[in-house]
Amino acid sequence: CLATLIIMLVGDTYTLINYVSFINYLCYGVTIIGLIVLRWRKPKIFRPIKVNLLIPITYLAFWAFLLIFSLYSEPVVCGVGLIIIITGVPVFFLGVYWRNKPKSVNRLIESMTCWGQKLCFVVYPQGGVAEEE
Repeated sequence: CLATLIIMLVGDTYTLINYVSFINYLCYGVTIIGLIVLRWRKPKIFRPIKVNLLIPITYLAFWAFLLIFSLYSEPVVCGVGLIIIITGVPVFFLGVYWRNKPKSVNRLIESMTCWGQKLCFVVYPQGGVAEEE
């Protein structure tokens, strides 16, 4: 979010859309690769929807073409998109990977999570009393 806010203040909306589009398509491709790997490594697990492997492989071929074309035509935009993704790595290590955090860090993370949920109106009820209609 911080990187997006900085880009919005410095750049224009068109540039931000280009960064986000590259990031989205990169994530879509990684998801399809994960689907193929899971189908190969764990063929017996339950899948609510199962499609022929030809569909994700075809999608992946087109995805690779579009991604390579994007990297060739706009390398700066793709590089900035990758930098935006990399800014999430320290957040992952601080929030998820680091298990034995001090209580003060846990309180800070919980308060930031609560604040973000309230800001985006995504706070779930905490059980107990049923909601009235």
